[in-house]
Amino acid sequence: MRNNGMDPSKFKLEPFEGGEAAPPIAAMFPSGARLEHTFAFDTVNGALSAIERIVDDDVAARISRQGAKWVVVFDGPADPNVPATTAHEQVATRVSDLGGQDRGFSHLTMNLAKKEG
Repeated sequence: MRNNGMDPSKFKLEPFEGGEAAPPIAAMFPSGARLEHTFAFDTVNGALSAIERIVDDDVAARISRQGAKWVVVFDGPADPNVPATTAHEQVATRVSDLGGQDRGFSHLTMNLAKKEG
């Protein structure tokens, strides 16, 4: 904090009160198997249109600039009854008309252990 010109003695940590925002981990995806679907777009317009089309209550997205491309990664729960390749093809079909270059998918597992006390 000092490196940023702030005096640490002027700040203090307080526990959350009822009704306050949950800890930062709550903003992350829940425990379990996940699939990340990655696509690269030539324009930010195409990338944002894909995000608008795919993101819902269960699917999140992040966007970054890599060289001349806008890369979008969609993160959603893996359905144990649907092969990952099939699930990825379904997402790819929904964004193909926006000019997205398919960069594949990743299978992830998130385990969250909450420390008590």
